[in-house]
Amino acid sequence: MNFLQIEHAVYPMFSSEWFIGIGIFTLYLSIVIAASRILNKDQLAIFEKVWGIALIALLVGKHFHLVHENLWNVMDNMELHLCGFSRMLSILLLAFGVRWAFYPLFFWGIVGGFYSLLTPELTSGDTTYMFIEYYVVHGGIIIIPLYYFFVHGMRIGRWTWLKVVILNLILMIPIAFANQVTGGNYMFLSTAPVVDNPLIIGDWPYYIIWFIFLGTLHYLLLTGIFWKSIRNAENRQHN
Repeated sequence: MNFLQIEHAVYPMFSSEWFIGIGIFTLYLSIVIAASRILNKDQLAIFEKVWGIALIALLVGKHFHLVHENLWNVMDNMELHLCGFSRMLSILLLAFGVRWAFYPLFFWGIVGGFYSLLTPELTSGDTTYMFIEYYVVHGGIIIIPLYYFFVHGMRIGRWTWLKVVILNLILMIPIAFANQVTGGNYMFLSTAPVVDNPLIIGDWPYYIIWFIFLGTLHYLLLTGIFWKSIRNAENRQHN
């Protein structure tokens, strides 16, 4: 078993690897859009279960693959980044119908997934499996909350963004402790990402403050984009 930190793979924007990754995301999105338009309600329910089970299989396969390749370690491979939490929420939502998972996933997935695709940093190595897995997972955490928004009509509330910000702050405490124990860099609380992420400004710990501030602005932006749907949902509840 390898307990040394894996060298992270970073793909510059517009590199050949970056375009291949965007191609995987585009294919994934196209399949989901086609399914949502072609399948009836009962068929969609089956599709969602299969989708969720596939995500579970992908997660289990990831860890088996890393162990087989002698790449698994506690510093990189536990699901303790926000995108890892988003992955778990996606499974809860699709495979088990856990509705509350939609709300943090909406913000974590869309914002985190967008920047993960824009400036990819593969923390678990760049084998073929991990490359495909990275784009399926990070593409999925964007696609899944939007699927539930447009197909199932699920809606965030006007204050959901604030609840997720508070959740982020609370999560930082145990994750910082986990980093101390494992020597990891989960939620990038120990050191800044290797990749050139526009949300990361300055050195430690100042980039964390900027990360919280800019992340909150992104949550507010998402809320603003979907504000009309939020108001419509509130009006329906009052009528």
